[in-house]
Amino acid sequence: MSWRRGEPTSQLKLAVVGIGGAGCNMITNIKRTGFSDAKLIAVNTDAASLSATKADHKVLAGESFLGGRSARTIENGKKAMEAVKENLISMLSDRELIVLLAGLGGGAGTGGIVTLAETIKESLPNALTISYVVIPFASEGEVRINNAKYGLSEIIDLSDVTWVAFNDVLKRKFTNMPLTRAYKMMDDRLFNVIRGLASLQNLSPLPGMQNVDFAIMKEIAKGSGLGYAGFGEGRTAREAFESSLVDPFGDADHKGAKGVVGILESTETAVSVEGMTYVQDVLTTNLGIPEVYFGLKPSIEMTTPKVTVYTFGVKSRMVEDFLSSMGGG
Repeated sequence: MSWRRGEPTSQLKLAVVGIGGAGCNMITNIKRTGFSDAKLIAVNTDAASLSATKADHKVLAGESFLGGRSARTIENGKKAMEAVKENLISMLSDRELIVLLAGLGGGAGTGGIVTLAETIKESLPNALTISYVVIPFASEGEVRINNAKYGLSEIIDLSDVTWVAFNDVLKRKFTNMPLTRAYKMMDDRLFNVIRGLASLQNLSPLPGMQNVDFAIMKEIAKGSGLGYAGFGEGRTAREAFESSLVDPFGDADHKGAKGVVGILESTETAVSVEGMTYVQDVLTTNLGIPEVYFGLKPSIEMTTPKVTVYTFGVKSRMVEDFLSSMGGG
């Protein structure tokens, strides 16, 4: 394969929508980085929280019956989203890729993301929809956990791809870390994988690897169910790749997945044929993944290689166990 810088292509039309308190916090954190390659939309029923949110567009949902206050129940969250869904669809109508963000367990986030995902599936069937949801701590109580179980089961069916993060894994893996710093790690990872999505149309081929763009990713991702998005850094591309496969907030199992799309961000001189052969062997031979695509995002000044990986059709024992106990505490 010849290795040359890819021709400039049209920018991916990407939107990121944060729903409810946690979703809006995620949007604020992305906006504060200065990221401008996506339309950032915040939706909430809580007017005070929404006013403090940083976003390109803000939508107050359910004002007529909630009066700018918390949704409290899934039913209210759904009803509030119903009231603004046409406005949101008009904002999203030209988008090729839509990423929905929410914490599950509450009313605005859980009810809102389910209703919006359903509306997008019906009204914008050609768009690729990825949902990123955070499962609450078990200690938050039975009501919030059961709400989250309902929300997750619906979202997996309604979205093309669903990424899941568990707060309990965060607590278990980073026991002695201040919670604000642990959440910052979660936010940083989310930002990096969204930044990777935005670069899909501007990647160069890597030696010995099939190059990738959004059209290829969409073909693999459409209707693929549970997914994984990871980010890693290291002294070498191999180290960064190995780090990117480790799920810090869940237990995603890549073995036998439908396909992988990867992005290596590095100087061209840091990429070796041996390193890329190792990546290919791990994904195809060790993990048995039939479709593997990798592209290079060249960087002149970067000294530390970075790898972003998107795996489609993963398995997760944690998700299975969480959903198998639906109806219980």
